[in-house]
Formats: sequence, C-alpha cells, structure tokens
Amino acid sequence: WKYESAIDTTIIGSSSHFEVAIAVAVTLYGIGSDAALATVIGPLLEVPLMLALVKLGLRTKKYFPRKKVATT
Repeated sequence: WKYESAIDTTIIGSSSHFEVAIAVAVTLYGIGSDAALATVIGPLLEVPLMLALVKLGLRTKKYFPRKKVATT
C-alpha cells in the first residue's frame, strides 16, 4: 500500500460504526442522557480531527521510511 492511501484508510477504519454507538447509547441510557449527547457530538468532532491527523501523517511521512518489498 502507498503511504498516502494507508494512513487515511487506517484512521477511517478505526473510527467506523458510530451509528451503532449512537443507537446503543440512546437505547441504554435514553435520549436525554449525557452518554447519548456525547455519542452524537463525538462524530462531529471526529471528522475535523481525522482530517488533521491525515494531514499530519502526510507531512511527517519522511520520518517513517518504508522498506521496499521484493515481489516475485
């Protein structure tokens, strides 16, 4: 995988299924609970944070060289 593809794929993959988290929090704690509110606010903060982490990863890729893998 190219570094440019790997970094954003990793971050997106690690943050999936927030819809399920919202449904579980509302079901368990009720619509007016702090847990439900936090689960709704989380994804709103997640997108800008994810974009910032991808940008940081792309800017610092020179510090993490990758070894070439021989293909046969």
